[in-house]
Amino acid sequence: MFACICHAVTEHEIRAAVDDGAASVPEVGYATGAGTGCGSCHERIEDLIEERCGVCPLATVRVA
Repeated sequence: MFACICHAVTEHEIRAAVDDGAASVPEVGYATGAGTGCGSCHERIEDLIEERCGVCPLATVRVA
């Protein structure tokens, strides 16, 4: 299933990016392109990050 329609990025691709270390929407965007268009998928990306790594220490790191 597509998570990001703008860039045709699937949930599987986002999960793979999270497994490879992406722990934020910008990091997933850098790895896959997801979330770099209209932004309506940001909430779904956040859900997939949380689903994949739960309370991952990197998920709380914010880049200023």
